[in-house]
Amino acid sequence: MKIEVFLTGQTLTDEDVRGYTVVVIDVLRTSSTIATALSNGARAVVPVADMAEAGKIAANLDQASFLMGGERGGKKIEGYHLGNSPLEYDRATVEGKTIILNTTNGTSAILHAREAEHLVVGSFLNAGRVVDFAREKGRDVALVCAGWRNRISLEDTLCAGLMLHRLWEGREPAAVSDSAHIAFTLFRNDGGNLHEAIEHCNHAQRLSEIGLHADLNYCTRVDALPVLPCFDDSRLVLYPPPGEDRPGLTRPAPVERATPNAA
Repeated sequence: MKIEVFLTGQTLTDEDVRGYTVVVIDVLRTSSTIATALSNGARAVVPVADMAEAGKIAANLDQASFLMGGERGGKKIEGYHLGNSPLEYDRATVEGKTIILNTTNGTSAILHAREAEHLVVGSFLNAGRVVDFAREKGRDVALVCAGWRNRISLEDTLCAGLMLHRLWEGREPAAVSDSAHIAFTLFRNDGGNLHEAIEHCNHAQRLSEIGLHADLNYCTRVDALPVLPCFDDSRLVLYPPPGEDRPGLTRPAPVERATPNAA
């Protein structure tokens, strides 16, 4: 299995993802929000590129059937029901609803990857489920870090490194891409205390400055949610659907701290 890592998702092309199992990673916070919403009973999450597209989709839906969620600069978009904090997407709020989601980096990265053979959304919260899915499908894998405004983000790269560590069973192959080596090495160095490493990253500091520090504690919980958001017909839904079992998708034991030097 070949594994590629893209350290930012904004320049991704169809050729980069065609034929691949693609995992889009936006730890802070789109991926974490999507996993949480679906875990709490949302019918689907529809990722959109901008407010115009969100408004167009909303105009064609029953007003009681959906919620608008999203952010710009980390803050909730004016007029939307919800922002981009996963803590807002509790069961009482989202159960049975379609979420139209519009964020600065994450939803754009998902849309750039939609020509993938299989497209799923990953985070620390559901890392184990993502790794199981990649192994089940057996295709080449592309881990796409959303980044921040076309820049590399430490938290997304660390999450990609965790997934590589599991897919490679702790041993880096002899021949890997530079970006995969960077992600794997970062996790080996900083994975022993993910929360501390992420707490000092640029995006975490921006969120803390606007009073969203609680999101950091939530988004760095490894394997907390046994769910897999999968892109299907322009929306993200649970894979497998509720009540349907698929082989190879088992939840690993929760891990609070990684062991960077594990073999």
